[in-house]
Amino acid sequence: QERALPCLKYMMLCKILDSLGKALKISAKGGVGAKSNRSEVEISGMISGRQGVKYAGQDIEAMSAIASAASKRSLSEFETTTQKYEEELQKDLLIKHHLHHLHEQLLESNLIRIIEPYSCVEISHIARLIEMPIERAERKLSQMILDGKFQGILDQGKGQLIVYEEGSGDLAMEKGLDVVANMDKVVTSLFARSMALRTMMA
Repeated sequence: QERALPCLKYMMLCKILDSLGKALKISAKGGVGAKSNRSEVEISGMISGRQGVKYAGQDIEAMSAIASAASKRSLSEFETTTQKYEEELQKDLLIKHHLHHLHEQLLESNLIRIIEPYSCVEISHIARLIEMPIERAERKLSQMILDGKFQGILDQGKGQLIVYEEGSGDLAMEKGLDVVANMDKVVTSLFARSMALRTMMA
C-alpha cells in the first residue's frame, strides 16, 4: 500500500517522458526536432480507473498538471506547476531528476521553435519571447550550439544569433580549425626531429 502511490507516480512519469519524447522526436543524442506537430501526453487511463481514483490527491494532481504542461509544451506552465507542487514533485529524487531533464527538453524545444524562422535574430528578442534573462538565454543557446542541437554562432558584439541551415556551417571556423590541426602536425614533426638531432649529438 505504501509503495502503490509512488509506483503510480513513476508510471505517470514514464508515460509523460515517452509521449513527449515521441512528440519532440528526441534522438538518441538528445536532439530536439523542431517541426513535429505531435503533442499528445495521454495519462487519463491511469488515473480514471478504480486504482487511480483510490489514490487521487495532491500527488496525482501534480503529475497530471505536469502532463498538461508537457502536452502543451508550455515552459511557463511547467515552471508554475513545479513551484505550486514543490513538495509533491521535489522530495522524490528520481522524479526531481527526470523533471529537470524534462524542463531542459521543453526549454530547448521552445527555443528551437522561436529561432526556426530566422537566419539572424536578436538575442534580446529570443529572451523576451522565452521570458528569461538575456544572459541565461545566451548561455543556453551557446550550450545548444556546442551540443549540436542546431548550427549557428553567437555574435556577442552585436547581441545576435546567426543560424545556419542544415548542412551549412561556419566555413571560416572550419578552415581555421584545419590550419590549427596542420600547425600541430608541423610542430610535432619539428619536435621529433629536434629530439632525434639531440640524440645523435649526445
